[in-house]
Amino acid sequence: MPKMTAGDLKALLAAERYDALSAMAASKLSDERASALNYYMGNMSKDMPAPDGRSKAVSSDVADTIEGLMPPLMEIFASGDEVVQFAPVGPEDVAAAEQETDYVNHVFMQQNPGFLVLYSFIKDALLSKVGVVKVWWECRQEVERETYLDQPDDAFALIVSQPDVEVVEHTEREISLPHAEEPRSKSASTRVHSPSKTGVNALNDALSAASRSMSSPPSFETGASRPPQDEGGGRPQDEGSPRPKLHDVTIEIRRTRECARAEGVTPEEFGISRRARSIKDTDYCFHDVFRTESQLIGQGYDREQVKKLPSYTLAHTIEEQARDTVNESTLRQGDDGLNTSSRLIRITEHYVRMDYDGNDEAALYRCTTAGEEGELLLRDGAPDVVREDVIPFAAMTPVIVTHRFFGRSIADLVMDIQRIKTALLRALLDNAYLANNPRTEVPESHATETTLDDLLVSRPGGIVRTKMPGGLSVIEHPDIGNHVFPLLQYQDATREWRTGVSRQGQGVDPNALQNQVATIANQMFNASQAKVKLIARIFAETGIRDLFSLLHMTIRKNGSQAQTLRLRNQWVTVDPRDWRARNDMTINVGLGTGSKAEQLAQLQLIIGAQKEAIAAGLVSAKNLFHSAKELVKLAGHKNADAFFTPPGAPGRSQRPGVGADPTAGGPQARRDRGEGTNRAGQDHGGRRAPEDEARRAARLRTREVRAREGAQAARPADRARAPPARDGALRRQNDC
Repeated sequence: MPKMTAGDLKALLAAERYDALSAMAASKLSDERASALNYYMGNMSKDMPAPDGRSKAVSSDVADTIEGLMPPLMEIFASGDEVVQFAPVGPEDVAAAEQETDYVNHVFMQQNPGFLVLYSFIKDALLSKVGVVKVWWECRQEVERETYLDQPDDAFALIVSQPDVEVVEHTEREISLPHAEEPRSKSASTRVHSPSKTGVNALNDALSAASRSMSSPPSFETGASRPPQDEGGGRPQDEGSPRPKLHDVTIEIRRTRECARAEGVTPEEFGISRRARSIKDTDYCFHDVFRTESQLIGQGYDREQVKKLPSYTLAHTIEEQARDTVNESTLRQGDDGLNTSSRLIRITEHYVRMDYDGNDEAALYRCTTAGEEGELLLRDGAPDVVREDVIPFAAMTPVIVTHRFFGRSIADLVMDIQRIKTALLRALLDNAYLANNPRTEVPESHATETTLDDLLVSRPGGIVRTKMPGGLSVIEHPDIGNHVFPLLQYQDATREWRTGVSRQGQGVDPNALQNQVATIANQMFNASQAKVKLIARIFAETGIRDLFSLLHMTIRKNGSQAQTLRLRNQWVTVDPRDWRARNDMTINVGLGTGSKAEQLAQLQLIIGAQKEAIAAGLVSAKNLFHSAKELVKLAGHKNADAFFTPPGAPGRSQRPGVGADPTAGGPQARRDRGEGTNRAGQDHGGRRAPEDEARRAARLRTREVRAREGAQAARPADRARAPPARDGALRRQNDC
């Protein structure tokens, strides 16, 4: 078969997109997700419009439930340094697996906004049935512009000789030689503009050296013999020698940055085949992205074709309109005639498995189209059709519907409860309004021409004019609060049972645990947290695992050079070209081990058991350091080496009395050994030995006696009357 033509490819992509489940091709999916967004925003005007003069209150169960689930889920995945851990494939692979774990987590959390990516990933799944993240390798050029004024010849030569430097503007002018009586000039090297701290370090060092060398007059002035001066005090100019010049130069430093990127995908901008069960197995999916005209031209697409593409001005889907909070999309205006380089163009990336080469073998390709007509974009004169290894998306859903890609969102579980509670809340408020402004029965025999007008004006202390008193009667309205509040509590209990978001778990209701013993309260809390843990486990085994697998594969495939960075407080060199494929990984979600308080209590029990096992030789220094390291992590500190020294580390002090040479070391070592001897002299009860106590008591008595002797020396008469036996006692104590 011949290779597929551009026309056939365009028709195939259009048909696949039309048949895919997306915001524009699946009305049920789009309606449900738009309704969930409206309920989350508190907009129920479509399902429950409020009549004029009645309560417009809306219950916020969808928003409360989703926002209640976000803190525990984010704490599970983003509270530690490692979101995932790669398992080694053999004993020789342990160090490499640890390094790859550290590097991938570093790329995700430091080089990418990892926390925000996880936040949007999880929230989209809870609200819009499925959350999607895209992973790709980004290669971009960064341009840094710098301007230098009044640079001498040698400094200018250093500036322009640096690599990756392009001269944008340059002007030069000759300067007259300085006179002898002129004071030494200041540094001629003046840097006017430095956009950032990331300039060329070697360039800055060279400029500093040149500035110091130019801070003094030229060398021919400082020599031992100076050329003769003319009558005016100046020096004779050599007509053949070049005169010094000052340069004003503007340069651009271009650098190429390469890194793996991860970004959340808006749910309505992603579509997938109706036959898909997962992203890995699907035959087709697409992603709508929005790029400016200048970005597309910078990426290498045909300039003339990009100039003719239509602008993206209005929101096309009800999901995009429901997501707007202040009409960001519906009132967007085009910039065709004002700022054409910044106008938005909708680009669609298609990932399709097809027989593009005509060899009867289907392969995965990425095709790029633009506009409503699906025009294939040209790059380097050919259609932008690139063969890919995997589809670069990871997806997850909180409530799995078996054998289907789209599951149920948490909003789907709560929307009916929000409708019921909104109706009950509005009825309760309308009843309260009628209680404050009740209807009034007016007999015609008691009414005047102004009675009805007075009754229509409801204000405190208002006057109602009638023909005779006692004719008006207020119609009593029954209080429905006693009937509504139990129904509201029932709906709250139903919501807690469905979602696992309870008052006990949120800690917002101080009365929730009244009249309950601790065991029952703990059981209720664990039951409510079971659903949250199940959602976290589903996320970990589906979307989070796929996300980091794609990130590892992207780094391993595209990393072209070794990098030196700080991991675990050590500078290490990481070369992704030496990595191997990782199919085994452990998602570090902290499930099944309880809360941090429970983990801390369990760890303290382990440390206590280790202390008892030291005497039996069952615990090594490495075991103790590992327990101390876990203790530091649970305490919220990242650097365990700041609190405990690893066994075998350089400079680690040896434990006194164990394997030490008694003759080695200086005074400090001898003093340490003396302290160890004193400690060894203690008895098993923790008290000092009797001989140590006796010497200590003797020294104290000696100090007391000497103090009294000094006082008696000031009074000779008193010293003369001292008994002889005291002198003997003093001598005996001094001998001690």
